[in-house]
Amino acid sequence: MFDRVLLLTDLSDVTRLAFKPTARIAEAFGSKVTIFHAFRGASELFYLQGEAAKLLDLIDDADRKRVMPKLEAFQAELAALGVVADIDVRRGSTFDLAIDVLREKGTDLCVIAAHFYHEFTGRVSGSTTARILKETAVPVLTVNEKFAEREIAWAGFQKVVHPIDFSDEFHDGLRAAEEFAIEVGGRVDVVHVVEPIAAQTLTTPEGDILLPKDIQYQIRSKLQARLSDAAHEIERVPSFWQLIEDNKPGSGVMAYADRHGADLIVLPTLERDTTRMTVLGSVVEHVIKHARCPVLTVKRGWKPTSAPA
Repeated sequence: MFDRVLLLTDLSDVTRLAFKPTARIAEAFGSKVTIFHAFRGASELFYLQGEAAKLLDLIDDADRKRVMPKLEAFQAELAALGVVADIDVRRGSTFDLAIDVLREKGTDLCVIAAHFYHEFTGRVSGSTTARILKETAVPVLTVNEKFAEREIAWAGFQKVVHPIDFSDEFHDGLRAAEEFAIEVGGRVDVVHVVEPIAAQTLTTPEGDILLPKDIQYQIRSKLQARLSDAAHEIERVPSFWQLIEDNKPGSGVMAYADRHGADLIVLPTLERDTTRMTVLGSVVEHVIKHARCPVLTVKRGWKPTSAPA
């Protein structure tokens, strides 16, 4: 399923938060891991000509030597966790090079530990993480600084949470969640978030109409039946379902994950035409930025290589 894993790092210490999840994945899938870093070097001095251009190689060599000790330290820490990792370091744009390396190495999974998610919402096009989520076809595993609150106690991917809204994007993730849980020996919780009974409204051209409670209960009954059917599509690992009441879907998902000690949340990857103003985009962004456990985002239509035909 994940034969080749690329761990993308900006050399910040938050990268270490990705080590335990990466090690667990490498153990479960027998993955080959590569640590990738792009350094700036002389990439912004391309205009130099003649004798001055000779400085480019010197600047690149100096920058490469500067980053290697940190990368080798990361390599050693992964080795202590049982992971034999290669190092790939190149000069240029982190985003452009990362996309190239993902394709070049036939990567099955990209792992990113980032501390710059404030850029995600404020400047979508400028966030390397957001751009990779949109552009790459491979699944992306992300962790943020909040995972530090659980890292010590985190022991593996035993409980996988997959929120759905019954759209194709979320529904397609069921198979990914199941395949992942099979390999790591975990279970899958399928959840759906609805507004609290007292607040559920119907939007019409004339304005919002508060739905009668009996209609709301009927809607809930139908949603519970659909949610149960979705959970029963998962046949090879234990599965559970839960209808959650919350005004904000992202917060509801994370509250459930915290309350039940989830080890992983599976979500659909942001598509190129999905902006942060859409419901899908805002939920995915919010969970990635604030979840206290790793988040696996999967592109619509993705199929694991180990899945039966």
